[in-house]
Amino acid sequence: MKEDKEKEQRILDTAAELFSRQPFHKVLLSDVARVAAVGKGTLYLYFKSKDDLYFAVLLREFSSLVASMQRFLDENDLTPDEELAGVVGILARHVYARSFNIELIGYVVTCPVTEEWQRLRASLWDLFEGIIQRGIDQGLFRDESPALTARYISGLVRAVCLFTPAGADLDELCRHAATFVLRGLGVQR
Repeated sequence: MKEDKEKEQRILDTAAELFSRQPFHKVLLSDVARVAAVGKGTLYLYFKSKDDLYFAVLLREFSSLVASMQRFLDENDLTPDEELAGVVGILARHVYARSFNIELIGYVVTCPVTEEWQRLRASLWDLFEGIIQRGIDQGLFRDESPALTARYISGLVRAVCLFTPAGADLDELCRHAATFVLRGLGVQR
């Protein structure tokens, strides 16, 4: 069982690396199998297709992102505006660093609607919504719909990371995204 899990992780690690360096259509399952040191048939024991493998890579990355954001909140005693700036920065750095080839946006937008994807998306939105609600409760934020705002934040950060203006660096992007979101909630920074 442990060997199976290790093999699956090796396949996912290899696929993540290959998908990050090449367009989706150029990544061959035979290359993934070869680099991961497994037979192509073994690869199909874990993943039904290249799409299935790609979505598994995305799901793992997304799960890791949400976990790192939650760890940040759990390990730091911050005000809601500091929390929001911190998690926006984590999100921006994660998306920016892992922006798989731009042509894959269509694949990401049409990710399968599974319970696991829905649960992870809800976790991300709940995380943002909880921070926003704490800020409202403490009189720091103004917002009539924290649930909608939570969804806007993730979409906004993802879009600016995928379509970063020429000359903008990651630190500038993180600062600007956090400032933009906080100003939208009535915080002057």
